[in-house]
Amino acid sequence: MELRTLRYFLAVCEHGTMSRAAEALHVTQPALSRQIAALERELGTPLLERHSRSVTPTEKGLYLRRRAQEIVGLADQTTSDLAHGEDIVEGDVFIGAGESEGLRVIARHVRDFREKYPGVRFHLHSGNAPDLIERLEHGVDDFSVLMSYPDVDRYAHLRLSPTDAWGVLMRDDDPLVAREAVGPADLLDAPLVVPERHAKGDKLTGLLATWFGERAGEINIAATYNLSYNGALLVREGVGRMVSFDGLTTVGPGTGLEFRLLFPPLVSVIDLAWKRDVPLGDAARRFLGLIHESTFH
Repeated sequence: MELRTLRYFLAVCEHGTMSRAAEALHVTQPALSRQIAALERELGTPLLERHSRSVTPTEKGLYLRRRAQEIVGLADQTTSDLAHGEDIVEGDVFIGAGESEGLRVIARHVRDFREKYPGVRFHLHSGNAPDLIERLEHGVDDFSVLMSYPDVDRYAHLRLSPTDAWGVLMRDDDPLVAREAVGPADLLDAPLVVPERHAKGDKLTGLLATWFGERAGEINIAATYNLSYNGALLVREGVGRMVSFDGLTTVGPGTGLEFRLLFPPLVSVIDLAWKRDVPLGDAARRFLGLIHESTFH
């Protein structure tokens, strides 16, 4: 079926006679009749009931009219869209991210971007820093959301706001629940569950080691985790208190868990990173532009 023939058929259905349809289409009536007859032969079924002064669609003609309206409408819309090609954005954006309340910033940008470009799909992969960097290096992800990553300057990156605040997740019967905040000395009397990226063997590393200072060597590491959900299960079962970002685990009445911030405050900066000198796809490039504009305006 040719698009032109479908337009002819729709005109006949609309005007009710071959002569009026031919006049509206600026073609001769015999030429229009031949087109409709050829369409009926192609489809192997009568599409019109021919009366002395008019034509009406058959049952299958009514079906074709409905489908032809859809096809012609889609073709017209596509033609219009292509005439304004700068407004057409389709494709996929791949983002790797660690668990962080700061990902809400990215989520809001995803929402705003899809309101403008609904043809773009986003794919989020959660992992720890080594996993995210490997995916970024191999081109699996367009972007990585990294928290206080020490080698972030290897990549092009954009610092996001806000930062992630560190604290301690504990059972609601823990004596530390009575405190408004928790200091290094408060965490020496019970085992800790810590992020795997901040532990090497039985020793703390990175930001946490710096925060504990000279008391870092006294910490009893009971377990490490890379997903806060699993770490929280260890806390519930009494394995130890968990050091993590604020906002990752539901706490309060009915959960059996409470959370207290560290003091002095410990925060991690959040960077959106991508590979230098590697062109981004159109959708990813536009998404980065939206974030950049939002960040600096």
